[in-house]
Amino acid sequence: MNTKRVMFQAAVGVALTVVLTGGSALVAGALDAGGAKAPAAAASAPAPAADIVTADARATSAAVRVANADRGQVTAQAHKKDRPAQGGPVHCEDVQLTMDYVERPDRSTSATNAFDLVFTNTASQPCSFDGWPGLVAEDADGATLTWALASGNTSKRAVLPPNGGRAVAEGTAEVPAAIGCAEATSDHLRAYISSDGAGGGIVDDVQIPVCIDGTWTLSLGPLTALHGAPGEVTPPAEPEPQPEPELPAKCQDEQLSLEFVPRPDRSADGADAFEFVFTNASDTSCAMWGWPGLVVEAADGTPIGFSSAVGADGEPFVLANGDVATVFGTALTPKSLSCEAITADHVRAYITSDGAGPGVVAAAPFEVCADGSSNLEIGALTPA
Repeated sequence: MNTKRVMFQAAVGVALTVVLTGGSALVAGALDAGGAKAPAAAASAPAPAADIVTADARATSAAVRVANADRGQVTAQAHKKDRPAQGGPVHCEDVQLTMDYVERPDRSTSATNAFDLVFTNTASQPCSFDGWPGLVAEDADGATLTWALASGNTSKRAVLPPNGGRAVAEGTAEVPAAIGCAEATSDHLRAYISSDGAGGGIVDDVQIPVCIDGTWTLSLGPLTALHGAPGEVTPPAEPEPQPEPELPAKCQDEQLSLEFVPRPDRSADGADAFEFVFTNASDTSCAMWGWPGLVVEAADGTPIGFSSAVGADGEPFVLANGDVATVFGTALTPKSLSCEAITADHVRAYITSDGAGPGVVAAAPFEVCADGSSNLEIGALTPA
């Protein structure tokens, strides 16, 4: 079975092609699935100073070339998969993201160490990315030790909501001893999300073993949005926060009223932003935490859209009579999803545990996809 793999470069604006059985794939600082073909570069042209990483790659020793022969031959032609431009949030930029390296022993073997790279949007606006992040392992001086090959053949646009929205790329690092190369240890990893590696990269201090001769040992999959399943009432993350003894019982649907508030000031091209405002209308104080379940419904109660939970769950808090809690949410517009649009009648939110209550209803006349595919990405309940 042939697996398409792509080599990523750290040099700004530099792209090479790895030719593989059954086709070719882009090599760049960050591989965006959109875009057009770039012109071919002359193989004999001298490398400018800004392309030092490319020059290093082309000057790789014959021994390294032999060691990497089964991973594809490098040519001097840049190529991107042609795909129509999509609407929606703007392309994510390195400066608005943080990155965390997470070991994954459940996916590791004696020959490979598996890991996740979790990217978090720290900006106040949503952003999106479709493709593979660029990834470079560097030493303490910032010199490149090796870069990552892209794994997998397809990607899907990941939308990162503002203020904590996350996405993950799954990766592996081959153990140098398993492939017979001398070992070096990285000082940090640098990932590139900005188009063509034009940003400064996103750094996390990670010490992993790599081959000292530059043999490609890292592989990285496409970026995937990280959130709960659509429509579920998401419990707090493990370990599950429990109300302290002095806290009252958890709020029930019947105690609350709900208001849907459009937030055009936080919307973006192709993505609408909303706020859901919960008020304790009862005389009894109650506790809240985690995320509500949200369902978008037509006038007759037919579900026409659902929700996914994003971000951290926060700490439990008390809602006294008249107190307010809010939830921020975003949804791609039907136009950006190229689907037929209909206007929703209301949203129904579930606060009672396991969705056992009747829900709390608020009028919400906004456009969603007629085929029921619309998904609202919502943050956790927060005291106002």
